[in-house]
Order: sequence, then C-alpha cells, then structure tokens
Amino acid sequence: MRGLLDDDLLSGASEVTILLRPERYVRPVAAHDMPGLLTEIQRLCQVWGGPAQPVVPVEFGQIPAPYARLLPTEQIDFVGGLQHIGVTLPQRVELRPPADYPTIIVLSAEPVERWRTVQVAELAPDDPWRPIYAATLGTLPEEPDPSLLEFIGARKDVRFDEVIPIERLQVVGSLDDLIDRLTDRVHIHPRQLSSMFMAVGLAPDASYIATNEILPQPWAARRAAGPNIIVAIADGSAEDVALLWNMRVAHGDQRVLPIGLPLADITRDSLRELQQPGRATMFGISGGRCYLTSASMDFADVEALATIAPTVVPVRYEELLTFGPAPGRPRSEVALWTDGRARLAPFTDADRDILRGTRGLRRPDLVLDVYVKGHPLPADGMMRGHRFGPRFQAGAAQIPVSELRREGTVEVHWPPSWTCLAAAAQSRRLMVTASDPGRAAASLLRSLGGVGAVHWLQHRPLIDLLYRLAERSGMSWWKQRWAHAHRRLVEAGAEPAMLESLAQSAGRDEPVVAPAGEGRDLPFGDFRKALGNEAAARRWVGWAERRHLLVRGVRVTCPHCGCPSWLPMASLPPPVACVGCGRVIREPYGPRDLKFTYRIGEPLRRVLETDSLGHILALHWLFQLFDERGLVGAYPGVTVTDASGSTVGEADVLLLFTDGSLVPAEVKRNFPGTQGRTIELMDALSDALGAPYDLLAVTRPARDCAALDTVGRRLPNRPRLLLTDDQLHEGFVTWALGADPFAWNPRTAEQDADRERAFARTLAERDPDAARDFVSASLLDRELD
Repeated sequence: MRGLLDDDLLSGASEVTILLRPERYVRPVAAHDMPGLLTEIQRLCQVWGGPAQPVVPVEFGQIPAPYARLLPTEQIDFVGGLQHIGVTLPQRVELRPPADYPTIIVLSAEPVERWRTVQVAELAPDDPWRPIYAATLGTLPEEPDPSLLEFIGARKDVRFDEVIPIERLQVVGSLDDLIDRLTDRVHIHPRQLSSMFMAVGLAPDASYIATNEILPQPWAARRAAGPNIIVAIADGSAEDVALLWNMRVAHGDQRVLPIGLPLADITRDSLRELQQPGRATMFGISGGRCYLTSASMDFADVEALATIAPTVVPVRYEELLTFGPAPGRPRSEVALWTDGRARLAPFTDADRDILRGTRGLRRPDLVLDVYVKGHPLPADGMMRGHRFGPRFQAGAAQIPVSELRREGTVEVHWPPSWTCLAAAAQSRRLMVTASDPGRAAASLLRSLGGVGAVHWLQHRPLIDLLYRLAERSGMSWWKQRWAHAHRRLVEAGAEPAMLESLAQSAGRDEPVVAPAGEGRDLPFGDFRKALGNEAAARRWVGWAERRHLLVRGVRVTCPHCGCPSWLPMASLPPPVACVGCGRVIREPYGPRDLKFTYRIGEPLRRVLETDSLGHILALHWLFQLFDERGLVGAYPGVTVTDASGSTVGEADVLLLFTDGSLVPAEVKRNFPGTQGRTIELMDALSDALGAPYDLLAVTRPARDCAALDTVGRRLPNRPRLLLTDDQLHEGFVTWALGADPFAWNPRTAEQDADRERAFARTLAERDPDAARDFVSASLLDRELD
C-alpha cells in the first residue's frame, strides 16, 4: 500500500526509469601524491564514463571521513584504481580492480569527421595551473594506454587520431584562458569526450529559495551552492585537486563552475569575474552566489580569503561533497510487476547502435539502474546487499547486463517497503517489529483501502460518536459516579486542581472499549446528528459499512424469556435463536419493528481498543506533507529493540525517508500525557535512531492544550515539531513556499465548526469510494469563459 511500510510485494503496472551505465568506481590515490593523482586523472579521461568516477585521497589506509560516509549511500559500485592501496571500507562496499573500457572504442563506430576537435591543453610542469586544468578540462597522453586496449582485445597500436580529431596546444595557465576553454562550444575537451552518449552531472535546484529552515538540512550549503563552487588550490595539494575533480564529477562539464584557483590568483577581481552571470549559474529564486572551499586549508583561512569579495560564501568542503548521479543513458517505460519482479529489456536500439564499435571485442561491464515511480527506496548502506544477491544502491535496483546475454530481457526484483525499514534499522544495529497498536492501525488502513481514505475520519463529532459506539456497557453510569464522587470530595475540602490531575492520571477520560461481540448499537439518527446533514450521514454510513467500520443489525426481544439481543444483517432471516433461553423465535420482527442500528466493526474496534486512531490520523497528515519530499513510507506503531533484544522505545508513527533517515512521532490523546517520562522516552528513541527531528501529536484542538507549545523545539537544536487536531483534521495538506506547516496558531471553535460543516458538504456531494473527477468541473464552468 502506498505510504504504508508493509510486506506487500510490488504488483501491477508501474512507471519505471531505467539508466544504462558503465560500472562506476571510486579511485583511491595516496594522499599528497600529486603525480599519482594526475596519472589517475589521465587514465580516467580515456575511460568511457571515467570523468564521473570520483578520486579520493587515502592516508594510512583510511579514506577521509567526509568521503567515507558517501561510499555506502551514493551511486558507486566498487572501490579500485591504478594504485594498489589497502584501504578500510564501510560494510558492503567492495574493493575490486576496475574494468576500464576505452572511450575511443565506443566512439570508433562513427566516422572521424563526425566529431568536433578535441583540444588538449598542455602546460609546463611547473605551471601552478597545470593540475587545475587537468581536473577541470581533463588531459590525454600522446597515445592511448596500451593496457586499456589489451584488456578488451583491441589493437595495441590504435591512435587517437584514427577515431577523433585531436589538437594539442601549449598553454600558459590563467583564469581568463581557462574560462575561454570552458565556454568554447566549437571544440570539446577530454573530460567531455569520455562522457559522450551519456547524461552526466547534477542539475541546479530550480526550486531553491533561501528561507529560514524548519527541518534540519544537512546539505543546505550544497543545495544553495549548486555548481557555483570555487576550490582554493594550495601549492602541491593533491587533496584540493582531487576535490576539484570530484566537484566536476558531481556537477558535470556543461558549465564554467566548479573551478579551481591557485592561492596566489585568488583576488577580488578573479572572484568577481567568477560571480558574473554566465560564469556562475543563476537558479531558483535566490541561487547564484559562489562558494569558496578547500580540502587542505583551515576553515579560518578560507573565511579570510572570502572577505575580499563579500558576495562569495566560505564553506567547509564536507558540506558541499557529493559524487552526484552516475553517468548513463536514461529512459522511461511502464513495467508489469508480479510479486516484486518484472522483466525489462536492458538495451534499446539506440543503445546497441552506440555500442556497435565494441563488437568482436570484450564488451563493457554495464549496469541497469531501475527506479519505480511512487515506490522509492532509501539510500542506506544495508540496502547495497551482498556480492551475489540483489543490490539496491542510492535508491535504485542494480542489474548487471551484457550484450552477450542470450535472453532478450533481464529480471529485476523490488523489495517490500518493510524490508527497507528493517535495513535502515539494522544499519543502526537495531531491529523493528510492528507493535500491537501498529498492527491494528495497519489492518484498518487496509480496510479503508489506502492512506488517503483516512480523510473520511477527520471529523471530531464523528470520532466522538465512534468512541461512544465502542464503549463498554455501563460507561455512562461509571462517569456519573465519578462526577458524584468528585463533587463530594470538593465539598469535603479537597483541592479541585489536584483531583482533576489525579483523575486524568488515573485514566478517567480514557475510553474503555468493549471486547469483540459486545458494545453499544446506535441508530442512524445519531450519525445524522453528528454530521448535521442527512445526505452526508447516508453516504458516510454506507461507506463505513462497505469498509467494515460499522456493522448493521437489529434488536430482537425474545417473547419467551424477554432477553434482548442484537443480530447483524447476516443473521436476520428468521427463525432466530434466543441467546438467553435458546428457544427458537419464529417471528422475531413485527410489521413495524425492523429498525436498523449500528455497531462498531472489528477493524475499527481494535484501533479504538489499542488507542491507535491518532496514529492513523498523524500518519495520514505526514504522508500528505512529505509524499513528494523524500518519504519512503510510514508505519503506525513500531517497537524498536537493540541487538540484545532489549526495548529501546516505541514509535507511534515511524517515518522512513529516501536519505535513510528515520523520524519517530509520539501521539497522545491529552496534553498531560506528553510530559515528564514521555519526553524522556522520546529523546532516548530519537537518539538511538539518529533522528534529525521528531514529532509530538496531541489529538485535541490546540486551544485546549496551550501549554503543549512549551515542549516543542526548533533549530538549531534537534526540532521537536508539534501537531494537534488543528492540523490533523485538515482535508488537504501542502507545504506552501515560505510557510510553516508546524506553526503554533490555534484555531477558534467557530473555525472548527466551519471545517466540520465543509466536511459534511463534501461528503453529501460525493461518495467516499467514488473516483475523483478532476476534469468535468473545469470544462463545464461557464464562469471561466
């Protein structure tokens, strides 16, 4: 079910996006080894897809932490390069020699005259711009690397000029010359050459606007910078040159920036030049400022450099770091899934055409990345799988493919969303199981037919009626007795506030739900009164019957013993047996006695019994808010345990996002239940999950729990965001530009009454199970003419 984390296997027709690409490696090089780094760069500029392969410095067998944390979650297949370096890797990230495929073999199927001339800028060995040109434009040797050609079985004497026109230029490095080459649309440079036939690089975020953040944004600087990155290159620093290469890996070669500058050339004029439109990329509402960074310099020194140009923002390099998307050939189609499996054609005719130059030789090692629309996967290290099992990297399924395969299609598997949640928990050394309230709530969601159908429960008088319908017999008497005792105690001198506090803590206001087969039955008139509308009540009751929220039946009184009983519709045909004396009632209904009443259905009764209706309302609201903002799914009740089996905590709603983050929500019926121990337990669970924020919901109007606002938190601390019925009963949830959906803005009773009347009007106009017609109203609206 969409939005619900469950064990269901994907079935039916779904749109998929497919990316055919070469295998992608992260290339380790020894830190401080500039010649080794330049050799690796030269090799990558000869490899198809090489300009999108990151290069990481390694010292004493360790990859720097900012790079290491990207390895499990970004789109890379293996770690390996020319240098045989022992390196410590995260779990499920594998070290393997690269299977590099020469670009010129892929390009050889086309005649030489088709290609634009490749210009190779060659600088003097002592020119400080030389490594910057290599990282920004790329470089090529005089002849192709013989080991590359030997690996695929090609002639060892193949020359570049047999396949592409090439021009070598002796250059004195400068910013103006580098910009001219980056803006040259007549020639191409070596980095562009080895990315032919593939989509590469990140696109700037066209929706970006600088606003006060509500949720933590670990990559806020990266999003704000886009490609507008300037790397300060310290003299001889392989770390800075590798960083510049990796920024081009992430953002591609279509623009001037990212770019590097030697320290001596970082001046007010050079920074202003790069800040100009056409050099920097303008995007979104407020994107376009340049960001200055360095991997080798102290951040204080970067800040000092940036002061010479006030429009340039200094930033730590780890805040900008990403490997970006893998380069490849994308396409979209509709796939038919059966029990989590589908078969896809790995190649299109166009793919085969561009690979025809590889015929008769070893073929490139290619991978299909598959994404399913509406069924995202988290980018979590545990999702990478094992060597010989299914792999799910960076939110996609990976299938190795080869044109040598005899089958015309390949099989792709898609994991259940609950497996994704379990994997994200396992990467934190935790385990997750559905709690009893969670199972009850999930069962009700299935009865409703989907998370969206929770909308038809967003009505406070209706919810109160359902609780009354589910109460155990005698609850009214019990509450009257409690009120009588309260008055007597006050008359005897007891403090009313203390009595009220004790009563609430003792559960006076908690519903006592009847067990299955018992409970009240109410006439249709009670639903009409709650909704204030006859037509709305008819539609809602009909929908509730179909969805097993209500059961219709009649009351029967035995003429022999006088015992009353209640019979559901399925048991109405006479004769019926008396539950008191067991005798048969042959004529249970008089000519005017068949008056229907309603009892609570079992799926809804279990939810009310486990007090998880609030879980469902919170999940529905959060699903609407985050559906297009990276949400994989949520579950309405999860118990979290550690490796020893000890309970870490219980989340009333647990959300899983595509970045692998887990966010718990606590749901209470009353504000007093949100204090003291509850807050401590929330903090403990959020700490264990590494949650970026958590949520606290109270199923009461905000005006009735004003003190709740005191337990909320906002940035820079870990936010604790608050929800009440003010939000949970909203029919349509959206995150408008610059708005705060979690803002504390209590509604009045009149506003709630207006919303309840609008709910009833909508219900009267259309059946909850009817498909929504989004076309007819606008086509037939004369006022729009």
